[in-house]
Amino acid sequence: MPETIFEIPSLQSQDDADTVMFELQDLPCVNQADVDLAKRLAWVSHTAMISADDIAAALAEAGYESRIV
Repeated sequence: MPETIFEIPSLQSQDDADTVMFELQDLPCVNQADVDLAKRLAWVSHTAMISADDIAAALAEAGYESRIV
């Protein structure tokens, strides 16, 4: 199962982290996700049915630009 780590520089508060976590968990084909506010990183375990670029696009649509680490 693919795992992708995203750097999300705009994570500033726990509310931001909670919003990102909600967005990730709401995506189809995402099995697990974790957000590290201190490091401004999100870890996502997903199936091959969703690409890392698709996940990044969903985060951008929610207002959180990211880059794949």
